[in-house]
Amino acid sequence: MLDIAPLIALASGIGAALAARSVYRRRRVNAWPTANANVDHTEVEVVDDHHRPADRDDHPQRFLARVHYRFEVEGNAYRSDNGRFDDVPSFSTRDAAEAFLARTPPGSPLTIRYSPTQPTLTQYGDRHIPVARLGLSAFLALMCALAIWLSLR
Repeated sequence: MLDIAPLIALASGIGAALAARSVYRRRRVNAWPTANANVDHTEVEVVDDHHRPADRDDHPQRFLARVHYRFEVEGNAYRSDNGRFDDVPSFSTRDAAEAFLARTPPGSPLTIRYSPTQPTLTQYGDRHIPVARLGLSAFLALMCALAIWLSLR
């Protein structure tokens, strides 16, 4: 009979490493320099998750709240939006997306973080550590250790 424990150990070990890498990447983003930006314009983008006509009832439309802004770094002007690093906030109704965008009308100031090597890669929003990914990494590492232990028994 095939011993599946080593396969589970390998898969969960790879998953734990990838989840830990994303937590580390977020930690680096939190240390990026900040810049003052001004909202250029906002828009609600409609996204259809339809791959086949039969999926239309199962997957309703989603509304993305995109914020475009301008900022300067060392005398150079840049444009970016809230979808360059993190995903754009997604809502199930247009009203919810518009309410989110109403908090940042055109012309309002923002504080953004930008990549020192590629300033158009920006992060807008609060600094945070993705606790769910950190927990996922710990859980997968535990499953990897358990699978290794079971395969050695």
